[in-house]
Amino acid sequence: MNTDSATAALYAQASQSTVADPTRCTVPWGVCPEHGGTLKSPASRMGFDSWCTDFTCFNVWSYDRLDAACTEPATHTVQADGGDRYVVCDGHALAASVQITDGRVLPGLPA
Repeated sequence: MNTDSATAALYAQASQSTVADPTRCTVPWGVCPEHGGTLKSPASRMGFDSWCTDFTCFNVWSYDRLDAACTEPATHTVQADGGDRYVVCDGHALAASVQITDGRVLPGLPA
């Protein structure tokens, strides 16, 4: 995958987290579970801390979801051309499918 070193370190952490709990999304930041990388945060002055910017979505969260580790169940596997792989939720799979190069987003969890 083409990423800078900080992002590469986060993906390495996600890969290690997959080994620890292969049933949970391992990405250390949040997304909208329905629309992917569409979160805005913080907005506490509006009565909530995170919200989805998709105009059809009314999801809001009372915490800073963008800066919190994802807690959604894993549903997909992201595999880099180099062989590294990690598990992600629906929202992170959607975001990864439009953001990564030199890799694939596969439905299901690794065997």
